Amino acid sequence: MKNKLIAFSSLLIISFVWGTSLFIVKESLNIVQPFTFNALRFIVAAIVLFCVQTLLDRKKDRRFHEKSGYISPGIIIGLFLFLGNLFQTFGLHFTTVSKSGFIAALSVVIVPLLLFFKYNKKPTIHNSISAIIALLGLLLLTVSTSSTLDFGDFLTFFSAIAFALHIIYSTIHSPRYNSLKLATIQIAFVGLASWTFALIFEDWQVIFHKELWTNKSFIFSILFTAIFCTAVAFFIQMFAQRTISAIEVGIILATEPVFAAIIGYYYGGERLSEIGIIGCILILGSIIMTQLKRKKTKKLNQIEEKTIHKM
Repeated sequence: MKNKLIAFSSLLIISFVWGTSLFIVKESLNIVQPFTFNALRFIVAAIVLFCVQTLLDRKKDRRFHEKSGYISPGIIIGLFLFLGNLFQTFGLHFTTVSKSGFIAALSVVIVPLLLFFKYNKKPTIHNSISAIIALLGLLLLTVSTSSTLDFGDFLTFFSAIAFALHIIYSTIHSPRYNSLKLATIQIAFVGLASWTFALIFEDWQVIFHKELWTNKSFIFSILFTAIFCTAVAFFIQMFAQRTISAIEVGIILATEPVFAAIIGYYYGGERLSEIGIIGCILILGSIIMTQLKRKKTKKLNQIEEKTIHKM
């Protein structure tokens, strides 16, 4: 119970960090293009994690030690993470911070649907109610920001699908491998993939301009998103998903649009109406519900998770 509470609290903090970072990312896209920004962000994060991993290699974790067994799962998880960040970052070009946050959080509904179709895992009544409440909250946030969908919203919806797959495969592989190594591999993959696409499609030479590295706001955005939003966040997520199911993770991370809407309101001038506030309350309510399950439901979830892990 204690480990689950720690995991729950850690994921909530991650959601806060990700939600507040959307405004920073949107501002940075006025300076560099999406692939270039993601390449810098994830490569710096991978270097940070690699350095930490090197320092900790003296105390090897025999329990999870395998011959490169974590590389393939790390690449698979990294692929979905790359696609999620790709669509969301491009989507930020054409939509608001708050809308980007709540559309990406639709993964809270997509996760149980994918689990059902791929693994025939039926969500519990408790999880279904929590997901429905979260979805209702997201819809109210939609109404509070805009009643129409644009191209940026369309792109961001694909990021929700990718993030849902990232959550599912992270839940499957996290208990099997060392959290730090799994996080390092997926982040390094995203960095290299982003850099490859930047070389092909973008004016990546901008990274050699002196003006870029004398811009304090840009340097802050790279360091903040690389260290806190990427290196620390995904390590914590890999660790937390040892004890929390994919559906619960999706619901907890649905708080991201709440934080994104608040930051967008205070720093981006994006209006949050009374309906939007109600939507935020509903999302937070769905999070609280995930922590009020009965013992019988917990045992059922553990059995279902073991079934998925074996597959």
